[in-house]
Amino acid sequence: MSARDGKARWVLVLLVLVGLGLLAIPFFLTPPALLEIVPRDTVFAADLGNKTVRVTDDASGKVLTTTIEKAGAGFLAQVGRINSGPGSFTVELDGYEPATATIEAPPLRTVRAALDLVPNFGRLEVSLVSSTQAGNPVAATLKEGSSTLAAEPRSLIAADLPPGKHRLSASAGGFCSGEREVQVAARKLTKMTFPLSPDLTGNEIARLVLDWGENPRDLDAHFRKLGTSGSHNSAHVFYAHKQGLNEAKEQFAVLDVDYRQSEGYETVTISDKAEGDYEYYVDLYAGEGTLGSSGAQAEVLTPGCHRRLYSVPQDCAQRIWAVAHLRVHQRKVEIIDQQRCEKGVPLELGGKAPTSP
Repeated sequence: MSARDGKARWVLVLLVLVGLGLLAIPFFLTPPALLEIVPRDTVFAADLGNKTVRVTDDASGKVLTTTIEKAGAGFLAQVGRINSGPGSFTVELDGYEPATATIEAPPLRTVRAALDLVPNFGRLEVSLVSSTQAGNPVAATLKEGSSTLAAEPRSLIAADLPPGKHRLSASAGGFCSGEREVQVAARKLTKMTFPLSPDLTGNEIARLVLDWGENPRDLDAHFRKLGTSGSHNSAHVFYAHKQGLNEAKEQFAVLDVDYRQSEGYETVTISDKAEGDYEYYVDLYAGEGTLGSSGAQAEVLTPGCHRRLYSVPQDCAQRIWAVAHLRVHQRKVEIIDQQRCEKGVPLELGGKAPTSP
């Protein structure tokens, strides 16, 4: 046998062995594939960049963890090596319901699985405004407890929060700090107007700030001197009579803001020309729902940014919410809580305001 024939034989044997080896691979080894997840927030289209995602192979229980990256207008999670063939993977991301990706992965190929994620949080959108000027934005710092909801002061702040009740605080230079409670629902956008009162200065001795939610759409603030009545009463401050006059025809209070839409607010500023006993109450003017479902909150502020915050009773189904009785004497304001609901007849129909005891 020549050397050339021997070499050819060895080459043939080697090829046969390689072929047999390749044929044996499917019996002993599953070729790998690569998995990529393309996640999407189906409700808020939230930014998922830099979030950690956990992917579990439902067949083997193997867990792979990776970081979601921005990819053009969307997001991409490069999960890594998996077995080729049919597969099912459970995808978990904090703040979202677990989701399942079912795939068919060709050997030695990359497969992408688009995945819709359903959030279990709610989104809150807060508009911070001056309580004495309609629609005038205020750049403020918004917090829940010690956590700041935006990196820098803003007049419009959006935050994703767990469902439930949240107590927020806001502060801005030249304004009294404020607090409000808001209910956030899962997978819902909740809008909230947060009015901040400017510091009381000069002859200002008190300020009354009312705000409410989406429904009923229009609530009205009223500030009336006790013992007076009627829609043309000069000592009654409300939407139809924005300036209150005392017996000497001096202005003792003014309705700074008359808001007539959802997520609104109304403000009454009281001056040192006020003297005697007054009542502060809220009238349900228009819209669906009740005062109790309005989410209304009323704030009474006095110099030094001392404040008292009231929330409407949730079972309030009457037209009138009597908030507080204010007793004013020589610039001093005593606040007497009322916090009750009463029947009422619209003033334009000849009705009278409620009377505090």
